[in-house]
Amino acid sequence: MNFEALNLFQLASRRLQWLSDKQRSVSENIANADVAGYRARDVQSFDAYLDSAGRSSVSPEAEVSEVRDEWGGTISGNTVVMEEQILDAANTQSQYRLASNLYRKAHEMLLSVAGSN
Repeated sequence: MNFEALNLFQLASRRLQWLSDKQRSVSENIANADVAGYRARDVQSFDAYLDSAGRSSVSPEAEVSEVRDEWGGTISGNTVVMEEQILDAANTQSQYRLASNLYRKAHEMLLSVAGSN
């Protein structure tokens, strides 16, 4: 992971984009929980996302890949486990809240240093 070229706002922005992509992946898994043959998907790790984003000023979408079948699948071949997806959604939500609060606090700190309220 290359932190040299990233400032706090870029890092927070990329984290929020990655978490948004992760939440989309979870919601697609939940929406397809009853589809025969559907394979659960997840986004790449945040470290890999930062490496692939490089020094670009635009945050790209995270790569989505099939999840390794750890919890087992159904007879229909569907590998979505609702309990796992619910835990993933809750974890993603709390990470998003933390990242957005850090972003907001950093912005407030800059405004107070600049003398603007």
